[in-house]
Amino acid sequence: MTFRPLARSLTPLQEESLPGFLLRLSSRLEIPPSRLAVRCSLAEHSVHNTRIPTRLLQELLGPTAQRFAQATRLDLAEVNALTLRRFKSRYPPLRTAYRTPHRTTTMLSAHWAMEFSPRYCPPCLGGNGSAIQQAGGGPWKLQWYLPVTFICPQHHRLLESVCPSCRRQLNTSSSGRFNLITSPGTQMHSLQCRNRAQDATSKAREDGRCGARLEHASEPPTGPIASDLGQLLALQQRIDQRLFGDHQDPDGTSYFDDMVLAAHLITLSWPAAADLIPSGYLQTRFDEHAAPIAELIQAGQATGLPSRRTGARAAPEDTTQRAALLPAADTLLGDQDQTSLRQEVRPLVQTVRSRAPMYYGQIARSLDISPRFAQALATKSYSTHGHRSLRTPSRKHRYSVEEVPAYLPKLWFDTYFDGFLDHMPKDQQPRERALRRAISLQLAKLATGLAWHRCAEALGLTPKMAGKLLSSLAKRFEPVKLWPEFDRRVDQIADHLDVSDELINYASRRRGLAEWRMPSGEWHLLTSGIPRLRRLHEQGDPDIGTALAWAGATQGEPLHSPVIRKAELEIRDITFLSKEVSVLQRDDMRGARLRLRRRLDAYAAQLARACDHETDLKINIDDILSAADLNVKTPSPRAER
Repeated sequence: MTFRPLARSLTPLQEESLPGFLLRLSSRLEIPPSRLAVRCSLAEHSVHNTRIPTRLLQELLGPTAQRFAQATRLDLAEVNALTLRRFKSRYPPLRTAYRTPHRTTTMLSAHWAMEFSPRYCPPCLGGNGSAIQQAGGGPWKLQWYLPVTFICPQHHRLLESVCPSCRRQLNTSSSGRFNLITSPGTQMHSLQCRNRAQDATSKAREDGRCGARLEHASEPPTGPIASDLGQLLALQQRIDQRLFGDHQDPDGTSYFDDMVLAAHLITLSWPAAADLIPSGYLQTRFDEHAAPIAELIQAGQATGLPSRRTGARAAPEDTTQRAALLPAADTLLGDQDQTSLRQEVRPLVQTVRSRAPMYYGQIARSLDISPRFAQALATKSYSTHGHRSLRTPSRKHRYSVEEVPAYLPKLWFDTYFDGFLDHMPKDQQPRERALRRAISLQLAKLATGLAWHRCAEALGLTPKMAGKLLSSLAKRFEPVKLWPEFDRRVDQIADHLDVSDELINYASRRRGLAEWRMPSGEWHLLTSGIPRLRRLHEQGDPDIGTALAWAGATQGEPLHSPVIRKAELEIRDITFLSKEVSVLQRDDMRGARLRLRRRLDAYAAQLARACDHETDLKINIDDILSAADLNVKTPSPRAER
């Protein structure tokens, strides 16, 4: 379908948002925003009205962007610049919107992703004096829809959060369902408040709208925040540098995630962090926001019922309260050393975890905070709700996660974990196999700073398995306080890997063998000439050899090999396969099976070398048979069942 261009259009103003552009253009064309949205293919129709979806503020997708550009005579770069897409890589909380496009507006606000009732600066809306801005007003800036914007650096004043006449936020919704533009069916000037008038005595328009001109809002007295103004402006400028400039964050883009989590800690622990807010006036204003939240939480504790933490996760609606919270969060993070940061953070964490432990965990796990902040938050509890994901390394390691074996080698385990299980009652001791798997996950975590469940896939394991393993070990370790000793011993292995000159890329081997399968002829030769393995030889199932050789080459577990996982997905009976694989990987084998295991180990060694050198996976069976059988005693003539 071809969309005709509008008779007239506008050039977007610098930093202008999509809602602001639509308001200015509808005002110029003297048509309601809903009609303009229909002409531009932005509208959704329902039984009762026409909506302009709030998701359009996030991004205009391909066909929609093309039609909008065609209708408004803009190019795609100009169209994209009107949406929050421009901040997608610089403001990580927005990932909530992009990963889950159908999130509710409440959830997006809770994650500090975006806002649907923008703050605004009246002088900015008044324009720069040009003819076009005298007629249609200045830009509704895109940045005003981000929760971390609270002051105008140009005019040195806090942004307004409500209409000066009706005293309500600008984009309100009586039905609980937001529009990108309030009352889109009403034609108004782009700078007028579009809220419904609340009472008959207000100076409302005939159509029942407030209609107040927002650029005329009087400047609030600066006296109460005069002493804080310099600090507030400096913080907003640093935030803007990260949003617009070339600022390189040493921790990537985690600055904003750190700030959001710090803001949650300050709010949920209030008034424990009151001294972080610079002035008594701002403390009083923030108390108006945080005290009711604390009361709700404490009421829930008293009754034993879940409390509704209304407003706890979203940024404060009032700009002055936000101007108290964000500098406090920035001060908490600061440039202090690790020890000082931990001393500042720990009391807040303890208070929050005592008030709302599961709620705190949900917040913490939803953010990709920096290793530095995560280390300061680290707890010694490894249970399911102990926020194991917040425990990160205090230093960088030389080895990478690709050089971590998925299943700790037996020699490493015996060397570094000798006597470890003696600290536990025998009936509580985990199986050695589970512990070796856990050590590998912890080594991967030290290399990446990620939680176990997020490291699992890098080792060829499943997140679900890592979660169950952590939960199982927590039940055994925590009663005897064994996690610190576990950490200490794993750190010793990490230190060994850091200085080793012979690191192995196990991930490369797993990739190289992902589709590999042992030829039937080679399995036949490997099992030949061993008297008591006649049944295994005649069975002729190369999947047994495939699983064991793969495990030997990749230092993984045979039951996690691609060949066995594929058989499970195909719902094949793998009872015999699993049994033989389990028997052949035991450490106490003797006789015929030990002889076969030696051959398989030699085979796996050749396979590993082929992967490392990226050569064809061709194995010299004759060399294997002669080398592997050396020093292996001939088994006694007892029949093998």
